[in-house]
Amino acid sequence: MIKNIWRQIGKRLVQGNEPRVWQKRDRFGQTYWYGYDPVTGSSVCRSSEAEMRIWLEERYYR
Repeated sequence: MIKNIWRQIGKRLVQGNEPRVWQKRDRFGQTYWYGYDPVTGSSVCRSSEAEMRIWLEERYYR
């Protein structure tokens, strides 16, 4: 248990404040883009890479 706590702390320190982005495909082959901003705690789901790029760019103008 203590080992898991230290592992989680280590992950957070390494990841820092950078947003995380990943993609998944549903059973019909549709690709969805997911993003998480650790600074605000917000997460999004977008249907295209272009929409995800807009979200990433907008977070710098807040």
